[in-house]
Amino acid sequence: MSGPRFAVLPVVAIAAGILVFGAAASSPASAGFRGEQQPVQSGVLHPITATSAAPASPFALVPATASRPASVDPAAYSQEKQAALTAQAPMGARVVDVPQAPTVPFVSPNFPGLNRLTAQNHGFIFVPPDTTIAKSPLRVLEGTNSALRLFTNAGGVLATADLNTFFGAPTANGLLFDPKVIFDRLSNNRRFWIVALQKKGNLDADPTNDLSRIFFAVARSVDPSNFLATSWCRYSFTGIRDAATANKSWADFPQIGVGNDAFLLATNQFKFTNNGFTFAILRAFRKLVAENNAVSCPAIPFFNFQPAGAVAGNFDVFALQPVHANTAPSSFTGTTNPAYALSTMRGSSNRYHVWRVRNVSTSPTLGHVVLANRSYAIPPSSPQPGTAVRLDTGDNRVLGASGIGNTFEGIFTSLCNFTPGTLNESCTLAPRVVVGQTSTGLLSAAIVENPFMGFGDNVFAHHPSIALNFSIKAGSSWLRSGAALRLSSIALIKNPLAAWAGVSQYAPGTCSYTTTSRTGDYSGAQTDPSNLNTFWLGGEQAIPVAGLAGCNWATRIVQLVP
Repeated sequence: MSGPRFAVLPVVAIAAGILVFGAAASSPASAGFRGEQQPVQSGVLHPITATSAAPASPFALVPATASRPASVDPAAYSQEKQAALTAQAPMGARVVDVPQAPTVPFVSPNFPGLNRLTAQNHGFIFVPPDTTIAKSPLRVLEGTNSALRLFTNAGGVLATADLNTFFGAPTANGLLFDPKVIFDRLSNNRRFWIVALQKKGNLDADPTNDLSRIFFAVARSVDPSNFLATSWCRYSFTGIRDAATANKSWADFPQIGVGNDAFLLATNQFKFTNNGFTFAILRAFRKLVAENNAVSCPAIPFFNFQPAGAVAGNFDVFALQPVHANTAPSSFTGTTNPAYALSTMRGSSNRYHVWRVRNVSTSPTLGHVVLANRSYAIPPSSPQPGTAVRLDTGDNRVLGASGIGNTFEGIFTSLCNFTPGTLNESCTLAPRVVVGQTSTGLLSAAIVENPFMGFGDNVFAHHPSIALNFSIKAGSSWLRSGAALRLSSIALIKNPLAAWAGVSQYAPGTCSYTTTSRTGDYSGAQTDPSNLNTFWLGGEQAIPVAGLAGCNWATRIVQLVP
């Protein structure tokens, strides 16, 4: 349930230079935020002890849609996306050339992941998939709406489970959605993590129906072979914030990452009464405690931050994307084992926000800088061949961030235009950030490159993923579509300080959507933890699926060798 929220902001011109602000830049984005912020809540999370699966539902297989929150006025959002076709758009994006196999190095292994039928949850099938993957030394873990699957490195299926059954979550409280998975190599006890959300009761006149829960699980070995409760430590806690106020809210769109001793989980919060946006919440868990779980499942200390302070509805602070650190960032005087996050403003801007959580093992605080760089804006939706359907390309929130030491790279979708006088397209921006600390102990950061890339006139790039390897090369899967191009995934690679280079179209679409506009909210990417060089990517295609009518989604998983 991670669709965009309606907010109209003016388009601004491209900023050519780089500006670095101090830890508390005097801008609207930093309103309510000064210096190092203390947690608004802390506590200890205990594991789920019940091992029973969710009961089977009596209803037959029927379509289900993971819909965007109703706070997004559908008519207003449609107008916003329509306006993006002709709005003043950033120019200067480079065109990615995507050669076709076998004339270029191909991706291998290359195997099918979950599809719309195999990801069913208690009789329901889902649109969109929300593809996410993680890689341990000997396993590949995929999550989609609304199921999980474990593979061998060659693509052999080891286990499949729907999210409600895996977490033992009753279907009466809603089907779980928005899965995220990650593998953490920065630990003596290297582990998979799985996150999913549950919600019911919003827009209901009876507030006693309101429910929002956040589930996560930590594997109990480095390479699990099943989804049995004995192989995973499972946790659940309320996603409700401001319960006794008019801002009572539920959690949406989980974004996750790891530092040396922290697991970070961010959500956007929306009111139960009208689905209006309230706050972005960033949660930090003591990761090393959670991963020391081979013998028993521990209680985990956690700390919650509300970066916008008391200002509800501030889209300056929206959708914080934690960095997945592949090697540890540096500690500094007064700063032990920092973990980072990146965010943009929702709408048109040239501001980028860098966040730092430090000292998670003792007394955590949250720091912040604002950087000015390339302009971005909400992109237009993409047409589908031979239909009136426009695929939703999403908004301009950061969709992934991956790090090596003190360098990390994020990625997101933006409005762009290649030929003046023509309709606009969607492109991607990938800011590469170097972080440090000032002499007074505050966070410092600079954007050292920010390539602006797309596929040219009438082709739309959207929902990219990103992973960074030890050479600071980036691997990514992008969705691409257009009036003459069915939805497909592209495997791409980028050298430091260079443009993206096409590698292969590894999941071509074979049919056009005619009844739905949503294709997913993110794709998956991770660097192989064994060699810190190759990339594992998950992407989506539009194809017929045996057993279902019409054009449906399926996913593919590939390894990309740079």
